[in-house]
Amino acid sequence: MTTAAAAAAPPKFKRSAKNYLLDTRFQLKYTSYIVGVTMVVSCALGVLLWRQTVKTVEIGNEAVQVGTDANKAGQEAVSQSDSLNAKLEMDAMKGYGDDPVLVATIKDANKEQTDSIKKRAAQLQASQTKLEAQRQALTNQQTLLMVTLVGALLALVVFVGMAGIVVTHKVAGPIFKMKRLLKDVGDGKLVLQGRLRKGDELHDFFEVFAQMVENLRKRQEIEISTLDGAIAVAKEGGASDELVGKLSNLRAAMQAELEAK
Repeated sequence: MTTAAAAAAPPKFKRSAKNYLLDTRFQLKYTSYIVGVTMVVSCALGVLLWRQTVKTVEIGNEAVQVGTDANKAGQEAVSQSDSLNAKLEMDAMKGYGDDPVLVATIKDANKEQTDSIKKRAAQLQASQTKLEAQRQALTNQQTLLMVTLVGALLALVVFVGMAGIVVTHKVAGPIFKMKRLLKDVGDGKLVLQGRLRKGDELHDFFEVFAQMVENLRKRQEIEISTLDGAIAVAKEGGASDELVGKLSNLRAAMQAELEAK
């Protein structure tokens, strides 16, 4: 690349964190809209999920209550069975005390029935313990879900907020540059300083603006050329030095606008 070409090449721009908020009001306004919508949708989904977990925990509590009632009934059945067996054995001893074999048969039958009731009561006790463990697990899972949900929501809001600032920066940046360039053109400077950065929006709009500035430059160059001819004619026609000086000053001012930095 030649020295002239290198000098004409537009400067490279680097984004930095400190200049992402070029138009604070504009960027924060639309970022807050995005964050607000995200929070509403996230909270709605979170509430639905939370209600579902609450229902699940309620079902677990109901199951534990049923298990508790069943275990209580089993314990009462064991107690009643013990009392009934004791009474039956006493009645058997009174009525059939002279028949040890019959008394032993009655005791064995009572013991078998009692063992069956106790075994069932033990199963009910184990079921209650298992249900209580499951209920505790559901409660812990509900708490973990709530903490995770809140943490994920906060992380999402922060991420969406940062993304909103980055996205709006791609619009605010070109607008900021265009305002500065329009001010330069209004001050008579017909030289574009740099181009938009890669990834910026409004490239088409900027190209229209650049073409407008180029057209103004060409028109001014034509006017300067016409003014050069007028100065030459004035000199040849013997015009006063004052008139020639004014025309030359005007020509210099117009040329300076084409070379303004």
